[in-house]
Amino acid sequence: MKTGGWKDWFEMAGLAAILVSLVFLGYQLRQDQLIARSELASASFEMQIDINQQLLDPDFAKTYVAMLERPEELSLQQKLQIDALFHSVVRLFVRECFMLARDIFVECHGIIRNNVRRYFGNPYGQAWWRDNRYYYPQAPLPEWLDEEIENMDPNTTREALERFGKPR
Repeated sequence: MKTGGWKDWFEMAGLAAILVSLVFLGYQLRQDQLIARSELASASFEMQIDINQQLLDPDFAKTYVAMLERPEELSLQQKLQIDALFHSVVRLFVRECFMLARDIFVECHGIIRNNVRRYFGNPYGQAWWRDNRYYYPQAPLPEWLDEEIENMDPNTTREALERFGKPR
């Protein structure tokens, strides 16, 4: 009888150890998931910083202003630079929307709404969108995006830039 009692006690201790291990494993998985989400968010911010860094380059800033003011005078090199910028912006949109579709990150609509006017609220950006939108056929971009770009006032980008620094 005494050996059976010890045996039961060891079995209970073993079961308790297994249970504690499972709880710890669940905690570790949760921590790993939080770390992964943080890394994904960090990568999104890095993409946005990279895009903004392009605009900080003085030569590219001149190209961007020329796109807004005199798009018909852009050189082939300038068009390639703007094309690369716009593709980077759309890749950011696509990435965020893929993560939203998988319940990983929920910033898709906010990021698009915050950036769409800056890049596509001008005649050149709107024409670029019409010509390049279908390079991303599988992208889960919001249904409202095409309509918003098409119906946006062509002076939106310029007006937004002119408002910077002015008191409201």
